[in-house]
Amino acid sequence: MSVNQEGIGTLKLECPQSHPVGRILKEAPHQQVVFDPGAQVGPRRFWPDEEDQPQFTTRCRQCDKSVSGETTALQDKHRNLIMHSSETFETATLPFV
Repeated sequence: MSVNQEGIGTLKLECPQSHPVGRILKEAPHQQVVFDPGAQVGPRRFWPDEEDQPQFTTRCRQCDKSVSGETTALQDKHRNLIMHSSETFETATLPFV
């Protein structure tokens, strides 16, 4: 039995040293896209919001450095992930600022 995963996906974000810095996710087709910084860091929030334009910036807790990526490029990568039901997870490495 095959499960249709269309419309959901998680884009894992990491720093150049492969430390996790959060996730952009959509857990159900009817839900909005959210940014999850991790339970230890803070609550999930709708993504992207005004502060994420045009660059999305967050901080690596392990390196204690900021990382950043172009919001539209991350949106495109996440949109492509949720449009293709064969994969539900992908990783994006954000460069240090």
